[in-house]
Amino acid sequence: MNTTTAKHPDLFPALSTRKSHRTTALNRTTTVFLISAVLVLSGLFAPSYAAQLPAYPNASVAQSVSEERQNHPIITDRMKRVHGTVTSDRVLWLDGRLTRTVYLLPSGHTSAQGFEFYVNLLREQGVETLFECRSFSCGASNFWANDVFAIPTLYGQDKEQGYYIGKKQDSYYAVYSIRRGNGRIYTLMDVFTPSGHEGDADQISGVMIPLATAVDDTALAPFVAQMRDNPTMKALLMLHGQVPNTLAEFDARRTEMDKLQRSLLQYLQEQGISSKRLRVNITFDSTDSAAPFWLQIVRLQ
Repeated sequence: MNTTTAKHPDLFPALSTRKSHRTTALNRTTTVFLISAVLVLSGLFAPSYAAQLPAYPNASVAQSVSEERQNHPIITDRMKRVHGTVTSDRVLWLDGRLTRTVYLLPSGHTSAQGFEFYVNLLREQGVETLFECRSFSCGASNFWANDVFAIPTLYGQDKEQGYYIGKKQDSYYAVYSIRRGNGRIYTLMDVFTPSGHEGDADQISGVMIPLATAVDDTALAPFVAQMRDNPTMKALLMLHGQVPNTLAEFDARRTEMDKLQRSLLQYLQEQGISSKRLRVNITFDSTDSAAPFWLQIVRLQ
C-alpha cells in the first residue's frame, strides 16, 4: 500500500529546497523526453513520400523520387524473357507522374512483412487489385530490379519477393519487396498518376492479352477499371485465333472462339459494362503457340 506524508515547507526548509530542485530537473527531463518522443513518432507515422501512407515502422528511406515519366510500365503479369527480351504478357505504357519511395527495413524483419504492410494499407483505402504475385510466380527478381524499376539494389532472392499492382480512381499503386543475398530487406512503394485520363484510356489500344478457353478476370482487370472510370469510352475487342491447318481445325476453333466471345461479353456485363459500348471481331491470324487465343483491345469513339 502506498502512503504519502505531507511535509510543510516552513518546517523542513532544506528538504523543500532539494525537492524543488529535483522537481524542476524532473520536469525539464520529462519535457525533453516528451519532445523527443513526439519527434520520433511524427517521423515514424508521418505520411510516406510516395503514397501518403505511413512509413514502415523504423525503416529508413533508401531512395525517393517524384518526377514526370514517359512510357512508364504498368505491369499486371509476371516478368519473363522471350527471345532474349525481358517482357510481360500484360503491360500498359503510360505517361504521367511517378512518386516512389524505397525503404530499407530494420534488421530482423522479412520481405513478406514489408509487402503485406503496404498491400493491406492499400486494400483498406479501397485500392482495387489488378495483379499480385509471390516468390517464383513473379519471375526473376533480376527482371524487376533492372528492367522494370531500374534499381539494382532490388535484385535479390526470387523466392523472397512479392509484387502488387492496384488502382484507385486515376492512380496506380505498386509494391515490390525483396530480400537481398546479404540479408537486407527492401520494400518499394510506387504511386503513378497518368498525365491525362483520356490519355490513360488511349493506351489500351494494341494491348494483346493471352487467353485460354475461359475468361481471365485478372487479365481484364485494367480494361474493366478504365471502362468504369470513363463511362463514355467504347472499345473493339478483337479475338485472335491460331491459323488452322484444316477445315476441321477451323470449325473446332471457331466454336471455341464463339463460346469465348459469349463468355467475354457476359463477364463484362456482370462488371457493369454495357454491350452497347463494345464490339467484338473474330479473326484467325495468330501464329504464336504461347496461347490458343489472344484478345486485342482497341479504343473506339
